[in-house]
Amino acid sequence: MKKIITTVILAALGLSALASNDVPVEQTDTLSNSVVTGTRKAVSRDLLPVPVSVVGRHAIEQSDANDIFPALVEQVPGLYITTRGVTGYSVSNGAAGSISLRGFNAGSGRVLVLIDGHPQFEAIYGHPVADEYLAGDAERVEVTRGPASVLYGSNAMGGAINIITRKPAVDGNHISAKAMGGSFGTFRGSFTDTYKNGRFSAVAGINHDRTAGHRENSAFNSTGGMLKGEFQVNDNWNISANADLMRAYSENPGTVSQPMFEGTADVKRLMTGLSFANSYDKVEGALNFYYNWGEHIINDGYTQGGKPREFLFNGVDYMGGVNLFESINIFKGNTLTVGFDEKLYGGNAYRDPVKEIYADHKKIEEHAGYVFDQYTIGKFMLNAGLRIENNSVYGRVAVPQAGIAYSPEQGTSLKLSASKGFRTPNMRELYMYAVANEELLPEEAWSYDFTASKAFLDGRLNTEFSLFYTTGSNIIEVTVVDGKRQNRNAGEFANSGAELSLSYRLASNFNINANYSYLHMDKILVGAPEHKAYLGCNWRPGKFSFNLGAMSVSGLWLSTGENGVSSNYVDVKARASYKVTDWMDIFARGENLLNQKYETLLGFPMPGATVLAGISINL
Repeated sequence: MKKIITTVILAALGLSALASNDVPVEQTDTLSNSVVTGTRKAVSRDLLPVPVSVVGRHAIEQSDANDIFPALVEQVPGLYITTRGVTGYSVSNGAAGSISLRGFNAGSGRVLVLIDGHPQFEAIYGHPVADEYLAGDAERVEVTRGPASVLYGSNAMGGAINIITRKPAVDGNHISAKAMGGSFGTFRGSFTDTYKNGRFSAVAGINHDRTAGHRENSAFNSTGGMLKGEFQVNDNWNISANADLMRAYSENPGTVSQPMFEGTADVKRLMTGLSFANSYDKVEGALNFYYNWGEHIINDGYTQGGKPREFLFNGVDYMGGVNLFESINIFKGNTLTVGFDEKLYGGNAYRDPVKEIYADHKKIEEHAGYVFDQYTIGKFMLNAGLRIENNSVYGRVAVPQAGIAYSPEQGTSLKLSASKGFRTPNMRELYMYAVANEELLPEEAWSYDFTASKAFLDGRLNTEFSLFYTTGSNIIEVTVVDGKRQNRNAGEFANSGAELSLSYRLASNFNINANYSYLHMDKILVGAPEHKAYLGCNWRPGKFSFNLGAMSVSGLWLSTGENGVSSNYVDVKARASYKVTDWMDIFARGENLLNQKYETLLGFPMPGATVLAGISINL
């Protein structure tokens, strides 16, 4: 491992020695003093109570992936997502796409994914659908590394991933398109058209991704589209609306030791939103409406000696809601945000529509109000928040948060925070299968964070270091009570760790960025690595552009128990592009260039070295 990292460092230094000032490199936003929406109202990230990583459009685009997660895993310490093939994640048994953030698993609904601040998850099982979050739709992604339940409620127990959708930056009509193909019959294509004329702007995009897969019966294909419109009514009011539609079809090949036949998943997801935003001298806020819908048709297949399924699993879920917030500058240095959330979600699921009905049009209602106050006193920023949430299943829960930030000088920040997060029991845990229990209470967690950030060399070197300690209680587990297996609030845990990030601009056309995270869990979970490190560099001499990166993962448990299995690997990637004209680039990329054999999901080996090549157009 040391030899590999040393090789990447030496390559980076060698390239930097050749660096010229021909073409400036676009930097990722991960460590810069970015303006984010972690408090609903946009503020400097240095003033936020918990650490936030911001991954910009450039880093997302350079990943050449159809979804946003490959870029996030590289750029955000403490974040990891399981994979099982060349592209695509799928759902149900044998699916990848399990998101882990500081040991919180989004597959259990403990990390919340949002699009423009609207919650996104499959309402019956409570988990995000990784194939739904397309790279082509995202302008940037803000990852809150720590509880965000004060603002966003349930499922933001361990953190939140907020995808901010694209919007035109300048007037006129601009078209961008990308197409690439390569190993295992893989093809990825995207097309985006942005338009802005005065007060009106619009974005339309479509993405397509497909592969035959590196194993038999492991094909995947997905198509997604986005449409977004925005109108600036006057200097104070703005109206926007958007819709995202995605369909993904995937095959489950099963494990190597137990291959699967006819294992398929057909997933459709729809997200819509409508927003009325206001901005005055001392008041800023928005009224947002959203509606999400999904349909999953799953064939769980059969193994050798088995029989084809007589019935397929059918699930339809929905989520609708409204949130209203206003941020008020009551006096100099103070910002008070008051908000209200209403949410209704539910669905139905069955296999045999007569005998196997798992969730019969169940629904859950949530009503919440919150207040978040920030007060600047000299070089100190004090913040505190409280959310009161009422749930139709278990009643009321209070969620406090408090923090302090100190900025002794420009580019330097020290932050301390204590935050509570929670997760509402999902419909599967409440109503489905033999272990269901309608008397479950929400899971809860407390997180304590210390974060220090510092800019050196006139802002060319940016660093951030975080320490955290998290305890969880009321964790829902299957226990045996009076000889019967049942979901109970019986579990607890304690996680702690450290995170380090840095970015260094050696020259105007050469950047290095790196991050490292260490996670200690008193109870081992699958899909959450103990160590994760990334080192990458980006060099752009003239019409050429080169990217080189290496990610090291160790202590990744694939199974637990007495005979637990863990995985360690290094993934080296490289990308080269050439600007043929002002509007066209050609490029090639390679992944797993060391051809390492490894798994992130037990029994599902990852492909060896893969190569893709393509063309990118910007008009």
